[in-house]
Amino acid sequence: MANSNVRSIESLEAFHAGLKSLSSDWEKSVQEIRMLVQRAESHFSEERPHYWKQQTQLAERALNEAKDNLAQKRAAARPSDRPAATEASRLVQKMERRLRHCELKRKQAKAWSIEISHQCDQLLGPLADVAEHCELLLPAAANELRQMITELEKYAEQGKRAN
Repeated sequence: MANSNVRSIESLEAFHAGLKSLSSDWEKSVQEIRMLVQRAESHFSEERPHYWKQQTQLAERALNEAKDNLAQKRAAARPSDRPAATEASRLVQKMERRLRHCELKRKQAKAWSIEISHQCDQLLGPLADVAEHCELLLPAAANELRQMITELEKYAEQGKRAN
């Protein structure tokens, strides 16, 4: 340590405090990012596909009801006894469009689920490296710096006693 050329132990103390603060702040940020990534993945992998599955089932039921209603209107024995089925026919067409829309959204939700899951995995890899720095490497560096500061303080104290 004879050649340490340290001019300010206080600066090292401030740097040590900054390292500990940086580690803590980064760790909180990494945890928040992880939670956001997990929420996004859950939304696209579970919630959206589930929603469109339910909507598809509802659309199928509505289409079946509309078809049953149309069949009942067309079931009269004589054409003159049949009520106008124009509205019922339009409703069947509308429900068929709704069902196609829901099926398309369900397929898209599945594709998005796969893509978002892949993107989340790609993000979590580098994030794990940052987490390692926050949880292990920065605290280890701060501890090592603390030991060096302690040794420098001892050395400085010895220099004061010698004068």
